[in-house]
Amino acid sequence: MTFGERIKQARKREKLTQAALAEKLGLSTEAVSAWERGDYKPEPDKLEALHRELKMSYLVPEDKRAGSFFDTEHMSAYLKGKLDPAEFPQTLKALTFAKDKHEKSEPRKPAELKIPYINHPLTLACHALALGIRDDTVLAAALLHDVCEDCGVAPEELPVGPEAREVVRLLTKPEPLLSEKKYYADIAENKKACLVKCLDRCNNLSGMSAGFSAERIRDYVEETETYYPKLLKELKESEYNSAAWLLSYQIWGLAEMAKRIP
Repeated sequence: MTFGERIKQARKREKLTQAALAEKLGLSTEAVSAWERGDYKPEPDKLEALHRELKMSYLVPEDKRAGSFFDTEHMSAYLKGKLDPAEFPQTLKALTFAKDKHEKSEPRKPAELKIPYINHPLTLACHALALGIRDDTVLAAALLHDVCEDCGVAPEELPVGPEAREVVRLLTKPEPLLSEKKYYADIAENKKACLVKCLDRCNNLSGMSAGFSAERIRDYVEETETYYPKLLKELKESEYNSAAWLLSYQIWGLAEMAKRIP
């Protein structure tokens, strides 16, 4: 779906004519019509107004959206170049395994961007390395954290050791999820699971404007504010202290920014 088609779809959902939307934005009907035809894109100062009037996640033209930020092969090559096979055997096995299993996964939302799902775990692993995390179990679990939940793989099938399997098991939400409170409490008992979960939340917060509705963003921020102070506190009292402070800054900065979305 093109950028113009997304505007048109959202406008019709809100039961607005081109003329009515143009009036709300202080523009001509011809300007809105040109956006929808794809003749040209809105100026940056009009994007926020569009978001507000059309009640949808933040509108950004395709060439500036998340799909252009990822390079699967580059991230894979980066990991392989940084990791000595003797020191990171689990991570390198997990990389191959995750790419294979996620090949058939649905793309990351929004689907029209066609972002391969593997970009999400790859980003977590690269983020961990950037934070100075050189822990084979953590990096392997970061790459595998969604494999059981999304690809129908049992923890005992993962090509890693018992510790990494346990981290992935803790991160995998049971179906049905009977108690969100217990789910997070169990994660809080395992420092490595805490770390991967915080990396996961940081990445999801950074991309939610592209794939979440405004209501989903509010719920996600509320969940973050409810459960993540405990996870970050556990990390700050562990060997991952330095990474925890940086993740705290990133998570709360993204959450506070999201709270300002109307």
